[in-house]
Amino acid sequence: MTTRDLARRTATDLSALLAADSRAGFAWQQRMWQIAVCLSADASDDEALRAARARFQGLYAPGRDFADFHLWRPDPGERAAANARLESLTARLRELLHMPPVTLRRARHADAERVAAIWHAGWHDGHLGHVPEELVAIRTAENFRTRAAARLTDTTVAEVGGEVGGFVMVVGDEVEQVFVDASFRGGGVADALLAEAERLVAAGGHEVAWLAVVTGNARARRFYERSGWADDGELDYAADGVAVPCRRYVKRLGS
Repeated sequence: MTTRDLARRTATDLSALLAADSRAGFAWQQRMWQIAVCLSADASDDEALRAARARFQGLYAPGRDFADFHLWRPDPGERAAANARLESLTARLRELLHMPPVTLRRARHADAERVAAIWHAGWHDGHLGHVPEELVAIRTAENFRTRAAARLTDTTVAEVGGEVGGFVMVVGDEVEQVFVDASFRGGGVADALLAEAERLVAAGGHEVAWLAVVTGNARARRFYERSGWADDGELDYAADGVAVPCRRYVKRLGS
């Protein structure tokens, strides 16, 4: 999922929230729908985001800021929850509209150090406490530098504003690695990388893609499940001769 897709979804959610409150006014709802439609337009990400950004900035003109706008609910608890949701959605939409689009490309030699750094940090973030200590001892920064340099031909990177924010490695029908730098999480980078991985597997003539997730990595498992992947059971995944308890996830492509 691209930055534009996430912004469109947020604009639609915000419009629905406003529509549920008669005091919000039809005009607010219509303007949010206009932003969502603009983001869905048949244009490049840059063109669509520029147009949507201009409309959003017009909506936030002096005197029209949502900071002074409140949704009404008879119940105080529901009113507080609705306005917290309003604040969250408007902040998220502003952030997404001003975020550069995600661009995918094949990895180059110059990307090796950046890929290694993302891989090293992300692997430890998601694996410590969930894999055998003997594997943790192997996974040093130098180990990741060596492996990243050797795997560039299998690697696709995601750029955001000219900086590599994540990568994916695909081998045959396996989506072998998906990692995003912590500072780029939540902006659609992981969604874009996973979608590209699925495309590459399908382009290789495979109907089903699979990947292994460390059993204790709950965040990654939730992400794959939200993306339409299904838990296919236990799997002992061999990593440098170490058996790692994992779950095998699969997705039938084109479904």
